[in-house]
Amino acid sequence: MHKLEVIITPSAEQDLQDIFDFIAMDNVSKAVEMIDIFEEKFNTIAMFPDIGVKKSNFVKRDVKECIVAKHYEVIYSTKNDKVYILRVLTGYQDIFKY
Repeated sequence: MHKLEVIITPSAEQDLQDIFDFIAMDNVSKAVEMIDIFEEKFNTIAMFPDIGVKKSNFVKRDVKECIVAKHYEVIYSTKNDKVYILRVLTGYQDIFKY
């Protein structure tokens, strides 16, 4: 199985930082744990890029979402043997507001 290279966009990096900071206000070790869960999911996506569900609102792009834990989702696309992590959002956020 061919593993794709993972590219985390600046928007996704900021999302991860925001999630970390929010969780760390209560428990730093849980915040680190959550980031580890995201990294595991990124690796899974890199191995199995079709694991996600196509986001129907993105007509012109091959954008997919993959649920992580209860309330988080990873928005990504693939191109040229790379997976681009576009956003990491809570289930309560609307990607079209960003």
